Amino acid sequence: MKYFVFSLCVFVAVIWAPPSYAQATQFDITPKVCVVLQQHEFCDLELKISWKTAQPQDLCLYQNNQQIQCWTDSNNGLYSHKARVQVETIYSLVNPHTGSKVATTKVEVQSTEAKTTRRRLRSPWSFF
Repeated sequence: MKYFVFSLCVFVAVIWAPPSYAQATQFDITPKVCVVLQQHEFCDLELKISWKTAQPQDLCLYQNNQQIQCWTDSNNGLYSHKARVQVETIYSLVNPHTGSKVATTKVEVQSTEAKTTRRRLRSPWSFF
């Protein structure tokens, strides 16, 4: 009986919990992948960035740790950004007052060049 009451309390707490605005944030960047011929080449992209939140708030867009654009008291935003990336780059929406990340996504750089090293098929300590 006490497990039933405990389960019921947990169920009620989950149902009536206040909404989490961090989970309600939609954050999208296109394209997410850039393909280059050789590794370590730069990739020039025209990124389309869009976001939407349930409640209006102040947010800033960061590329890695560099601030790119800020919006005040908005619940959505659109931004076009010319990026020159060489490695995987992380884009984040950050609340400028608290410093907390609201949403994060990444842009990957992949090469068509085949890797020259192969993964070992067995451990070096194996007897077989």
